[in-house]
This record gives sequence, C-alpha cells and structure tokens, in this order.
Amino acid sequence: MGRLKQFSEPGSLRAALSACIFLYRPEGVKALDYHYTWEFARHFDPLIGWLHRRGLFDFYIHIPVTTALAIVLFIWTFARVRRTGYPGSKKRLPRFFWHSIYFSVCWVATASFGVGLKTMIVEELDYQERKWFEPYLAPSHLYISSVAFAYIFLITRSKSSYYDLLPAFYIQVGLIAGSVVAFYRILYEDIEGAAGGALLMLFFAVCNYDLIRRVRRMLPASISAQSRVSA
Repeated sequence: MGRLKQFSEPGSLRAALSACIFLYRPEGVKALDYHYTWEFARHFDPLIGWLHRRGLFDFYIHIPVTTALAIVLFIWTFARVRRTGYPGSKKRLPRFFWHSIYFSVCWVATASFGVGLKTMIVEELDYQERKWFEPYLAPSHLYISSVAFAYIFLITRSKSSYYDLLPAFYIQVGLIAGSVVAFYRILYEDIEGAAGGALLMLFFAVCNYDLIRRVRRMLPASISAQSRVSA
C-alpha cells in the first residue's frame, strides 16, 4: 500500500519512468540546466534530458544514427515492396527510381523523428537567438515523421482494403501541407532556400502521384473482393 500511495502522488510518474530507463544523471549536472521549446516535452525529460546530456543530439552522432536506422528501415521496406510486386515495372531504371523515393521516405521518417526530439531543447537549436516558432518545431517534425511512417505502412501492405483510405488521407494532408511550405520557400526565401523548396515540391509531387495511383488500384480491388463475398 505504501508503494501504491507513493506512485499516486504528483510527479511520481516521471520518477517511475526515470527508474524504468535507468536514467543516469552525471554528478554536478542539475535537472534544469537546459530549457524546453515545447512545454509538453517536459513529460519526456527522463529520455530527452538523458539524450541531451550524453551529447547524442550532436551532429556527428545524430546524423549517422538516423541514417543507419533509415537504411535498416529501407531494407525491411524493400523486402516487403518486392514481395507485393509493386511497382510493377520490370525495367531497371524505373524500379531504381521508386526505390530511391522509398529510401528518401525512410530517411525522412527517422531523421524527422530525431530532429523532433532534438528541437524539444532550446540549447540544441542552431539559432543564435530565441524564435517565436520554437514551440512548433518539435510537433511539426514529429508530424512529418508520422506521415512518412504512414506512407511506409501503405506501400508495404500486401492486401488493400477500404481501411487503407485512412492512412492515404492522412498522407495526402501531409503532402499538401508540405507542398504549401515548399511553395512558400520558392517565393520568399533566397536562391538556396528556393532551390530546396523546388526539390521538395518535386519530391512531394512524385509521392502524391504514387499515392493517387495506389488509391486507384486499391478501390477496384476492394469493390471486387466485397462483391465476391456478397455473392
């Protein structure tokens, strides 16, 4: 009963989470020697703070780790896509093109998730001064990561159904939002930002084409399957 009462007190959930992940706090380092860009991120302090204090958000660690995870994710995705027989082209160049797109999506999924964790801490940002959009950095990158993971989920499905329209709609909203951001960069940023926006616009257009093609393949298959069941 004493332990149950202890974990029912305010703040005990954070303490329990700290114990579960074996949080190690170096001697002389206080819990609040860094600041959060997103107030909700304080609930994940046992994990985010540990990553920050260990320097795992540094560029030379963060990029190789997220890239390695993207490669592992792509290997799994590649095996599933080959099993489903899609894309159906037997030519080497189109298949290489689509596999490159899928690897890019895998990298966006892992890298955006890592950046979403990193941008929860002010000291990890690259800006020299505080910005008004700091609280939106982590949620936006986590949203981008979720859209990429939803895309991977959709392309690795061996059988399609009407339920796949839910992730397809979620992906479509993300692609539209990304295209708006890319268009804004083309119009209002310098030449480098505009070039990056143009590349993003092209990437989103290709993904959108693939999404529409998959949805068009999905609906007739679902309709015919349901008609056979009803018959």
